[in-house]
Amino acid sequence: MKKYFCPRCGGKLEKRAQEGRQRDFCPVCAVVHYDNPVPATAAVAFNERHELLLVKRGQEPGKGKWCLPGGFQEVGETPEQCALREFREETGLDGCVQGFIALEMGHNPQAGEVVVAGFRVQVLGGALQAGDDAVAVAYFPPGKLPDLAFQSHARIIERAAGRAWTQPRFRDLPGGAYVVTSGDHLEIAREACRGGARIVQYREKEAPAAQRLETARRIRAACCGTGTLFMVNDQLDIAILSEADGVHLGQDDVPITAARSLLPPHMLVGISCSSLAEAMEAERQGADYLGVGAIFATPVKVGYPVLGLEGLQRIAAETSLPLAAIGGVNLENMAAVKAAGAKYLAMVREFQDDTAARVAAVNAIFW
Repeated sequence: MKKYFCPRCGGKLEKRAQEGRQRDFCPVCAVVHYDNPVPATAAVAFNERHELLLVKRGQEPGKGKWCLPGGFQEVGETPEQCALREFREETGLDGCVQGFIALEMGHNPQAGEVVVAGFRVQVLGGALQAGDDAVAVAYFPPGKLPDLAFQSHARIIERAAGRAWTQPRFRDLPGGAYVVTSGDHLEIAREACRGGARIVQYREKEAPAAQRLETARRIRAACCGTGTLFMVNDQLDIAILSEADGVHLGQDDVPITAARSLLPPHMLVGISCSSLAEAMEAERQGADYLGVGAIFATPVKVGYPVLGLEGLQRIAAETSLPLAAIGGVNLENMAAVKAAGAKYLAMVREFQDDTAARVAAVNAIFW
């Protein structure tokens, strides 16, 4: 906010070079006045469906656009108290602060530079109702966010919820190649991304944990900017630390509800299923997609249940989740697998050679 007179003595301010900047200086009392950003807060809250709570602004700046509940910090209150007060005033809900997200810089036409502290807030009660500066309040799913009033809020949302919130929803993404890495995991992942893979899953159980994390982080980097989702098989810690898009769990791994309690809200959870009963239970527990198989007999997993195309069709008919077919599927039978209800074709050995070309061939059929 521009100042013209000294708040200490009332003398007229002038500009002087100080510490490499032009700063306000009072020649009467010889005091340099520093411009400091105004503190504000923003609250990030999700419901049980992992939808994000936003409010629609009723005044400038950003009138008619949406933002996180929040506002300027007042004298005598902590940033956490400010976040909860603004949250209650604008949404009608009571909450508690779960943790700090980040500090982001913004600009307000009246206040000037603003430093916004983002906090995760858990809803404890109250009635959802817009108030104060807000004229509407609503929850939004990932990939369906409205036009946001402030870039600082957009950056806080991405830090809290991840890249998935700035991309289309998982269910809206196109079908195609689901590449499960093996051998030279990083090279397979790079070639998969070059070919346009929809999903890359890093599956490694033998390497030391530090090596697995380093490889996962490199695969994450290879996927960035390509539109390819990055999943980690089984290991929640590696998935979280590598900032993967999600984790793929088996029937003998931790339950979905336990995984959700540890994972950031934006992360996807896929579940392996070998029967209709398992598929229906995974959907009930909140899985984002199902890895279904084995569709055909495979020498890799002798004695593993075989669903066949008929089993795949039943699961597709009885559940609403995207299906990734795995087990004995290949380029020769992929058209029949798609016709039976699969959205993704998941393969390991078939993607070992000519990865990019085979990924492109699968995408051409499953698009």
